[in-house]
Amino acid sequence: MRQVDLLVVGGGPSGISTALHVQAAAPALSMVVLEKERYPREKICAGGIGARAFRILDKLGVQVECPMVRFDAIALRLGGETIVTRQKDLGVVVRRVEFDHALAKQAIARGIEVRDGCAVETIVVTDEGVRVTTATGEEILARAIVGADGIGGIVRRQAGFGRGELRAQVVELDTEGVAQDLPRDTVVFDFDAQDLNGYAWDFPTLVDGKPLVCRGAYVIRNLGADDARARIGDYLTARGLDPKRYRHKQFAERGWEPGAEISSPRVLLVGEAAGIDIATGEGIGQAIEYGSVAGAYLARAFERDVLRFSDWRQTVHGHHLGRQLRIRHAAYRWFYGPKRPKVERVMPQLPAMFQVAIQDFAGVPMSKLAMLRGAGQILAAVSREKMRDD
Repeated sequence: MRQVDLLVVGGGPSGISTALHVQAAAPALSMVVLEKERYPREKICAGGIGARAFRILDKLGVQVECPMVRFDAIALRLGGETIVTRQKDLGVVVRRVEFDHALAKQAIARGIEVRDGCAVETIVVTDEGVRVTTATGEEILARAIVGADGIGGIVRRQAGFGRGELRAQVVELDTEGVAQDLPRDTVVFDFDAQDLNGYAWDFPTLVDGKPLVCRGAYVIRNLGADDARARIGDYLTARGLDPKRYRHKQFAERGWEPGAEISSPRVLLVGEAAGIDIATGEGIGQAIEYGSVAGAYLARAFERDVLRFSDWRQTVHGHHLGRQLRIRHAAYRWFYGPKRPKVERVMPQLPAMFQVAIQDFAGVPMSKLAMLRGAGQILAAVSREKMRDD
């Protein structure tokens, strides 16, 4: 039986980021990353990544080289209005089949053992460690395991974590552009359908070098039954596109939930296995940030030889990542509740708040002046709404 210090299950952004950050913080630890599919493997995802994620990787000297479409603006459509907020080098749109492979190559180039086509069959946690059996019959004994294998991953299931309640259904497809599309330096979140607990999106993308638009519908399932496929069909039809012409790709996402367990003795969850932003479904940037937090945390835990991981949730909560997850969890409850019409009236009055939000998304220092302006705009907008109600 092979023995290692750390086993990472899942070779996507959260797993590879965790491995890179563990190596940087504790290079003496032995580690293996297991990915069940063969690279390059398709991963259905809109592919938007805020520049904050690349700033995190830059600190390790990691440069991901794959095709990207850079964007400098985010547009929100709601209440019949379109709010466009600009920030230079805000982020990029990638294809996960290309990005994940390129990121894994960076880990391999640094000497990290990343084994693709290696599915995990069983996981048994004991006082001595975590005993893992792969689909080929190989046995590995690790001192600890990281679950970076997503919403339905084997680590969550076999380590005894709950299923979770916050889930979303997503349908996406790639089409040519249409006349009413905004410029290709802009990603669009469309909340105009007020009966939809979610949104539609338009992201500029490159498919085999051809400029297309990734379009999709994101539906939060725990807020009520809805059909994302029908929603995207209506969205395309309104733009003069025939839904039958395009390949529809469907997947599910699991949102972060306050109070939910994301660790147990010798077992740590990161990325979507732990939960991502349920309000928007943003995952890639958060997955990379999960890895940066987990790397330092695991290095300290191994140094002390304390692998209960009982304070992992507290560690995440105290980090920028946890604060953002809490804010967005509150936002989803706030926006999709009975006060949505009022919220939609208020939001266009808050341009400074949007500027602060996208600066955070880009990972640049947030303007104190913009924060003060945002606070003032919120107070003024709330006052106007109170006067309107009176």
